[in-house]
Amino acid sequence: MYLLPTLNMKLRPRILGLRPGTRVVAHAFNMEDWEPDEVSDIDGRRAFLWIVPASVGGHWAMEVVANGASEKLELNLEQRFQRIEGSVHLGQVLAGLREPKLSGFNVAFSYVDNKGMRRNFTGRVAGSQMEGAFRADNGQEGRWTAAKK
Repeated sequence: MYLLPTLNMKLRPRILGLRPGTRVVAHAFNMEDWEPDEVSDIDGRRAFLWIVPASVGGHWAMEVVANGASEKLELNLEQRFQRIEGSVHLGQVLAGLREPKLSGFNVAFSYVDNKGMRRNFTGRVAGSQMEGAFRADNGQEGRWTAAKK
């Protein structure tokens, strides 16, 4: 796109409605509070890249499965464009997410469980569902799924 900021802002709702993972490039003008995923300077000209994020904000019922055991958790995510933050309920403990990241339909985050073990999650968002894999610092691996409440 090579549009003035006012036109970028008028188009922004339509752009955010595109399929997650869609790449949008603009020359010279940004989209105000929607920070670009990448900024490049090419021959003295500025280019911005945005990757349309999936919608992940809200409450999720999450299930973690490893070694034949299943654990049900509640995942809460707050979203501002591609920036996310949140927490997971581990029984009586509310653990903050570490290094949460959203790029298109790819999501990643970590938390420290009740035993002090860090678990690293990666996955994909498909509408009101998420699924992926996790790996704990002790080498344990497993799968996870989440459904939006």
